[in-house]
Amino acid sequence: MGTFSAKLRVWNPGAPEKTEEIVAMVDTGAAFSWIHRERLERVGAQVLRRMGFRAIDGSIIERDTAAVWVGSDGFSGPDTVVIAERSDMEVIGAHTIEGLGLAADPVQKKLVPTIGLALTAGKLEAKS
Repeated sequence: MGTFSAKLRVWNPGAPEKTEEIVAMVDTGAAFSWIHRERLERVGAQVLRRMGFRAIDGSIIERDTAAVWVGSDGFSGPDTVVIAERSDMEVIGAHTIEGLGLAADPVQKKLVPTIGLALTAGKLEAKS
């Protein structure tokens, strides 16, 4: 399928003048985006909670998460990101991509607008 990188802006809605821009690998296999602690500290992001993650070698690692606003190619919105340590790779994960209404296009090697999926277009009717 191939890999590619994309630009992502990150900021704190309480201080929108503090913005960080990263270029990171798009990783649709990662649930969350991972952004280095130093960047998140510069925008004033606060820790939400600590979560466990399964690493590629099968081990479980723990990292803090933070609530920030993210944006890419004119699309923006709130997101939960992982506070990455220096040894962690910065990636743009599925939660961020889908939350922005985007999808990874492996042919064009970029994030593109998409239409979200819905369970139903109307109310569900119970069958008896």
